[in-house]
Amino acid sequence: MSSRSLRISASAALAVLLAVVVCGVAHARPHPTPTPSPTPTPVADPAITKLVRQQFVAMQSGSINKSLYSPGLRVKLTDAMVTDLSQKLAVLGPLTDTVYIGPFYTNDIPSDAHGYIYQMMCREGNVYLLTIVDAQGKIATIYFKNKLTTETIEVPATGQPSPDASP
Repeated sequence: MSSRSLRISASAALAVLLAVVVCGVAHARPHPTPTPSPTPTPVADPAITKLVRQQFVAMQSGSINKSLYSPGLRVKLTDAMVTDLSQKLAVLGPLTDTVYIGPFYTNDIPSDAHGYIYQMMCREGNVYLLTIVDAQGKIATIYFKNKLTTETIEVPATGQPSPDASP
């Protein structure tokens, strides 16, 4: 072999190698972004949903059934407090839907009680209702929030209803 043919062969080999690398890069596809696993939708307890809906509507009208509340909360549900909450919730208009957001937990909930978060959707606006139901099925806490953020998902340790129900 002559030196010229070796140079052509080396150049041809370099060109082929370069073509393979360029074509390989051009045709390389990035891996697709992995799709996160869907979070299962929380399943609401129909009995709790019914209780929440009934008591929300009753609270809007100002005529609650105090026997559905725990003794500790019942004494704090004065007529003045119920009237105040009623006026604030009534501004939202008729209840159109109830959406179960999920359970919630705080350190001061007894182990035999359960916390629930619902979005109460009304004709004129929405409000979040956080409630704790004790082991006897009584409402131990009921709390209303305009916005739901991780910073505000705290239930007062006193178990009294929240006056912050304005739309």
